[in-house]
Amino acid sequence: MNTRASTAPRLSLWQVLAYGAPGLPLALMGIPLYVYLPPFYANELGLGLAAVGTALMLTRLWDVITDPVVGYLSDRIPGRHRRKWLMGAGMPLLIVSLWFLLRPDDDVGLWHLYLWGLAAFLGWTLIQLPYTSLGAEADPTPHGRTRLAAGREGLALVGTVLAAALPILLGSEAPADVLTAVFWLMAILLPAGFFVMAASTPEPAIHRPLVDWRHGWPLLKHNRRLRGLLGGYFLNNLANGIPAALFLMFVADRLGAQNWLGWLLLLYFGAGIAALPAWTAIARRIGKRRAWGASILLAAISFSFAPWLGSGDVAWFALICAVSGLSLGADMALPASIQADIAGIDSDEGGGDRAGLFFGLLGLATKLALAVAVGVGFGLLSLAGFEAGDSDTTALAVTYGALPVVFKLAAAWLVFRQLTDTESHLRGTTP
Repeated sequence: MNTRASTAPRLSLWQVLAYGAPGLPLALMGIPLYVYLPPFYANELGLGLAAVGTALMLTRLWDVITDPVVGYLSDRIPGRHRRKWLMGAGMPLLIVSLWFLLRPDDDVGLWHLYLWGLAAFLGWTLIQLPYTSLGAEADPTPHGRTRLAAGREGLALVGTVLAAALPILLGSEAPADVLTAVFWLMAILLPAGFFVMAASTPEPAIHRPLVDWRHGWPLLKHNRRLRGLLGGYFLNNLANGIPAALFLMFVADRLGAQNWLGWLLLLYFGAGIAALPAWTAIARRIGKRRAWGASILLAAISFSFAPWLGSGDVAWFALICAVSGLSLGADMALPASIQADIAGIDSDEGGGDRAGLFFGLLGLATKLALAVAVGVGFGLLSLAGFEAGDSDTTALAVTYGALPVVFKLAAAWLVFRQLTDTESHLRGTTP
């Protein structure tokens, strides 16, 4: 029996929402950095698309090193509020880096993009990893972790929707205008969200003994739950990343509906927000693993119709966006909650305090999946001889719609067959 879990008070709805507050501004970076930043530097600043793509890829490759290191350090820092102190240290680094990255002078070079991009992603990691680790500790019960993850990811979805809607709200699709708006929103909302979270979210003062990393990695290697989670998470994110990378081309070249881009994105992420409370309730009823697996299958089934769509089929594609978007809430909330449970189980079984390291591995799986998704998606289209604007979009339809279904089915198999329930182990700790 985990004494702390059995006596911990249930966090109020306000505390859950306060914990999730930084998730909104952090999510604002996603769409603008991947959709608007590359063409802005490549075209408007004249640095070239290939060079800009290489520079941005290199900045993300550093995450392979920084994510596990930051996760490990967030476990090692002594004293109370260790997670919050690390987040506070990353916040000014991120904001200053975004000032130079998103609002550059006209004569900047490639090194400007690379170095400030590297600094911005490091600042983001210093915030994000301790932030998700805190969600595993603030409420030690399985359902409490799900509520915190849902609060964080629900507000992150709101931030993502806001980012997708910026061109509509600004009345301009110019990359410079969108990136400037992102900076000011980050500069205002991130400190505000951090202080609300820090003031309202409890961080336990007593931690379990830390485990030296040389003893930790062999234990991770033999952790079946962790292997099942990371495998399913990687494949599922790979399946999500391929259509994300090809979304603009599919809508413009396959459907001929470029004017609907913003609204389709809003529909997809809006469905994810609307479904998030339902997935939380379903997870409590049938278990997180089964709920997540069901959401993956739902997305696979709905997406299997995408390759058959053609020019003018906007309404049918909108339906696919809505149905597959329903699974987004589960994708964002449940794996993080399962990872928090696994960290708690590992700690109960003598693994020590390694929540930061565990969430570092989860973040690493995400970033590797997205990097592979871009390479696979664009690589296959290149091998097929497809270029943007081509009239024959068969290769685009298959790569965009069929390939993700294969990875989704593989992810569902891992979740149902290799990942074991976490609630059964922790049921005795639930108040």
